Amino acid sequence: MSLNELWLLSPVLLLSAGILVLMLQTSWQRHAALARGLTLLILLLTLAAHLYWYPSQAQTLTLLFEHEPVGAFFTLMLLLAGLSVAFLQGPYSGGQSREVSEEFYLLLLLSTLGAMLLVMARHVAGVLISIELMSLSMLAMLAYNRQRRDSLEGAIKYLLLSGAATSLMLLGFGILYAVTGKLLLTEMLAVSPGLLGKAGMVLVVAALAFKLSLVPLHFWTPDVYQGAPLNSTLLLTTLSKAAVFALLIKLMLMIPEGFAQDLIRMLSWMAIASMLLGNWLALQQSNLKRLMAYSAIAHMGYVLVAAVIAMDLDHRLVLEAAAYYLLAYLIASILIFSVLANLSRLDADQDVDRIEQIRGLFWQHPWLAVILALAFLSLAGMPVTVGFIGKFYLLTLAVKLSAWWLLSAMLIGSAVGLYYYLRVIFSLFAEPDQQRHSTPAFYLSKLWLGLIAGSLLVLGLLPGLLGDHLGRLLLLG
Repeated sequence: MSLNELWLLSPVLLLSAGILVLMLQTSWQRHAALARGLTLLILLLTLAAHLYWYPSQAQTLTLLFEHEPVGAFFTLMLLLAGLSVAFLQGPYSGGQSREVSEEFYLLLLLSTLGAMLLVMARHVAGVLISIELMSLSMLAMLAYNRQRRDSLEGAIKYLLLSGAATSLMLLGFGILYAVTGKLLLTEMLAVSPGLLGKAGMVLVVAALAFKLSLVPLHFWTPDVYQGAPLNSTLLLTTLSKAAVFALLIKLMLMIPEGFAQDLIRMLSWMAIASMLLGNWLALQQSNLKRLMAYSAIAHMGYVLVAAVIAMDLDHRLVLEAAAYYLLAYLIASILIFSVLANLSRLDADQDVDRIEQIRGLFWQHPWLAVILALAFLSLAGMPVTVGFIGKFYLLTLAVKLSAWWLLSAMLIGSAVGLYYYLRVIFSLFAEPDQQRHSTPAFYLSKLWLGLIAGSLLVLGLLPGLLGDHLGRLLLLG
């Protein structure tokens, strides 16, 4: 490995070294505030190194991993999600030193490392190692509040079903290896597959569809979202989704032309079913976690449209649309779960996660209510928010491809989504039924929340700030 390649790998090396430092700190002295500070410092240093060594072209680092512009942009989103969870954990846990405080931050760094490596993977072994590191770390985070029965139940469901999905992926890659004799993704997928190879590819896509909560492999999502602590749910709905989608769209761009049309049909129906069913089921929810779970199913259907179009249109434009839409979804999700976590406590029997519990929030915490309203408006794709620009990208691509079925499902799903998002927004400004919990005075967390909310508006009002540079950042080297 050359010195230049080593420098390009420095964000991963910094994060790995930071994990070791945090382990040593935990073994030396348990201190939740110190662990939180170290975690934030490690993630900020990793982000700085990543921005400094942002790649201008694809470069192979090792047999298992590569550094390229598309994955690098998705890595920025992963670090944004990791930083948000680290900032939020202090207020959510009440700043108290709990038995599992240090372990939570260690698991957060491990899951972030797994997600970063998954985005960089170029070899089957790299994919499997990375996705297991991310999933197993996240599994422990879903169940880290052992006093809540729902958390343990949701984690067990995720363990069993995620293990089944990983088994499908391993079987699919095994079949593809038997057909091609190759383990590098580019070489494995370059060969036009026969019937057996197509079966292997379908198994791999099904496993990724499970991780993305796409219909018909979405059934685990609402129960796991509802049972998990809010901060862990935030990580699951942002970091996991972004990393797995980055891998999916990378695979879609490698699919040989002979198999592309069959896969387009399958993914198109999955996207349509996810957009329609996810939004329809969200209409019936009064629990905000379950509502966000079904909303995530619908939004993963929207972003899957980009993966479908990627096999028929200019790749650079599709990657730009997918990245923008996924960024808009991440920003809105971070804001929603952050506000709910600011109203909740980790040591309580349950989180503040029902619509009636946030009724009249504006009259007691106007700043949090405004942020929550903006985030839901962005998910609905309303103008002046970044969500509007993301949906505009996808609608434009669907029209360019003449994908009228996909376009119709997107419009119907958006209309249904607007209804239940507005239902939540109206409750924020209604007459309050009860006194809200006081919010903690963690000023760094509130400052971070304000910056995220500001970016939602700035990127919606001035999309050119990012849009003009996104194509250059995603330039395939």
